[in-house]
Amino acid sequence: MAECIFCDIQQGLAPAMNDPIYADDLICAYHWYSGEGPEYLGTLVVQPRRHAKTFAALTDAEAQAIGLLTARLSRALETGANAERAYVYFFGEVVPHLHLFVVARYPGTPEAYWRMNLNDWPDAPKGGAAEIASLSQRLRAALASDHA
Repeated sequence: MAECIFCDIQQGLAPAMNDPIYADDLICAYHWYSGEGPEYLGTLVVQPRRHAKTFAALTDAEAQAIGLLTARLSRALETGANAERAYVYFFGEVVPHLHLFVVARYPGTPEAYWRMNLNDWPDAPKGGAAEIASLSQRLRAALASDHA
C-alpha cells in the first residue's frame, strides 16, 4: 500500500525495525527503532498485520488480539525489563495504520518526565540495535512464561 510504512514492512518492501517480539496471523509487535541513534528502551509498537487506520476499522478478532497482547506486553515490560508501569497510546495522525505504543516507565523516573516526556529524561535508559535486541529477547521470554 502506498504511503504506509507498516504495510510495506508487512509485505517485505521495507526493512522491519528489528525482529518481532510477537507475531501471528493477525498482529505483531516490535521494539521501536528508527535507526537514527539511541532509542528509549521499552518503546514497543503493536499493530494489526492488515491495514486498518483506527480501532473502529479492526475486526473483532484483531481487536481482541491487540487488547490481549497489549496487556501481556505490559506485564512483560514489568517482569522482563523491570518497568514500574507501562503507558499505552495511539494517535494515528502521522502513519495511517493503527499502531499502539506500549512504553515502559522505569523506577526512579522523575515525575517531570512521566507520560509523554519519558524520552526527554536525560538519564532515560536508551540504546541502539544491540540493546534493543537484548531487551526484545527478554520480553519474548517474559511473554513465553506469562500464564495470566
